[in-house]
Amino acid sequence: MRLVATLIAAAALAACQTPCPPADTGPRVVRFLCEDGSNLSVTFSGSPDSARVEQEGYTALVLPARIAGSGYRYMDGGAELRGRGMEVMWVRPGAPETTCRETPQ
Repeated sequence: MRLVATLIAAAALAACQTPCPPADTGPRVVRFLCEDGSNLSVTFSGSPDSARVEQEGYTALVLPARIAGSGYRYMDGGAELRGRGMEVMWVRPGAPETTCRETPQ
């Protein structure tokens, strides 16, 4: 029993000496296909926490992060992008809300 405990302790100490890789904090681009037939390209940035939403035929919008109960939420000036997992809800001022699903890169 002591040998097992000693081996576990040694393994834990060895793991502590291995440096962790740095967190990826760079922008991440995700593409979505929406139920209304439109395509979104969203660039999520961590500093500041924002989302740049590009939709064909419209001016790109940069939305700051807002508090969300779960998932994520970005909104400003009547535009809102909120989601969880691979699905988002997108609202552009003057347009109805549409559901969008992440597409492979």
